[in-house]
Amino acid sequence: MHDTLAPFTSLWVAAIATSAAVIAAFVLAGRRLDEQGKNRLALLVGVFLLAREIWIHPYLASRELWTKDSSLPLHLCDITAIFSWVALLWRQQVVYECLFYWGIPGAIISLATPEFTLAQGVINENGTLGNETLVFLNYYVSHGGILVSALYLTFALGLRPGRGSWWKISLLGLPLLLAVGLVNKILDTNYIFLCRPPQVASGLIIGDWPWYVFGMIIMVTLCSLLLYIPFGLQYRKEDRVKK
Repeated sequence: MHDTLAPFTSLWVAAIATSAAVIAAFVLAGRRLDEQGKNRLALLVGVFLLAREIWIHPYLASRELWTKDSSLPLHLCDITAIFSWVALLWRQQVVYECLFYWGIPGAIISLATPEFTLAQGVINENGTLGNETLVFLNYYVSHGGILVSALYLTFALGLRPGRGSWWKISLLGLPLLLAVGLVNKILDTNYIFLCRPPQVASGLIIGDWPWYVFGMIIMVTLCSLLLYIPFGLQYRKEDRVKK
């Protein structure tokens, strides 16, 4: 069983408000810095997120919490959390686009409907913070880091999704799902919730298995299109100016 945090409880509100404030602070700070300062802040955040990625595994192992069922970085937000520091440190366009299209909707939904898969005792039955404070903080740092990275790269560093990238990245996600599904089959796991739905209600999960998997793919594709529209309109405007 996984611990969940019910929406609109005092802890949920505090976590959401803190996450939003930190994300906004980094993006706004980046927009005010000069080019060198922007790059230094990107490096700082990228190294911090990389350190979190490395640290969490020996920490879980030391607490005898590391398991193949929940600790491999194969959930969608785990994968995009890796993309977050890779994109900040190396600025690879395809990595940035995967982070942008998959990370933004996935992280928002995960922050809105938290499900703590790494340990039990994170949330008490009355909705207060339990004994696993570091696991709780890791959840919000990793998911908040996805949003910080995607928004900072876009609005502070000036990266933007390429022309028609929303459908290209959507197609790229299909072999990723197949690969994770194969891992699930071999290890008897449930990464990206391809075998069973999560315990919390999620905007990406509609219906029963296997139909919700197709619904999840459609929802992520639609979210990608919505995220692309402002940039697509800008591209059209630029094309008209060139003519």
